Amino acid sequence: MDGLVLLQAIDKVRPGFVDWKKVNKPGPVTSRFKQVENTNYVLTLGKEMGFTLVGIQGSDITDGQKTLTLGYVWQLMREHIIQTLKSISGRGVEVTEADIISWANSTVRMRAGKNTSISQFKDPSLSSGVFLLDLLNGIKKGIVDYSMVGAGRTEEDALLNAKYAISIARKMGATIFVLPEDIVEVKPKMILTFVGTLMALDKSGVVV
Repeated sequence: MDGLVLLQAIDKVRPGFVDWKKVNKPGPVTSRFKQVENTNYVLTLGKEMGFTLVGIQGSDITDGQKTLTLGYVWQLMREHIIQTLKSISGRGVEVTEADIISWANSTVRMRAGKNTSISQFKDPSLSSGVFLLDLLNGIKKGIVDYSMVGAGRTEEDALLNAKYAISIARKMGATIFVLPEDIVEVKPKMILTFVGTLMALDKSGVVV
């Protein structure tokens, strides 16, 4: 891997952040030395964005080390959500995970009229999928047909709720990368991307 796709992604998330004069291009770059130069630059930019990059080298990305590369991509995805929220906040203020949780709880309570809540993105109660459905109903009142929602106490029930939540989010125009299993297994990073994407969509005022 020559790093060009990641550099293009970084440039989308942070326009103007990549100094293209430092990049070996156009692709595909076939020289391993030049490939590693590019992926080392990918890591340099990641550090400048505050990513946690322990035990990863440019050569790991070049060699296609899946776990390490996905760790970087996840942080880039998170940065994209944070930057999107920052741009639509109108104040250019950094949006934290605590801000996203506060928005979600407030939306469920004030706009959906429900009493479900979470304290963090690894909150065990998220596994049922009910909170996420309540959140979607808060963003667009009436979009959830609660006759189709179970308590989520069994894995089968929870999976159905998770699938329903994802389908509604997509119907509303959200770009969702989360799998139903990610919700049921309460993978905090993936749930953050789900809720953060919904917050960005809600704040942008373009809910379908």
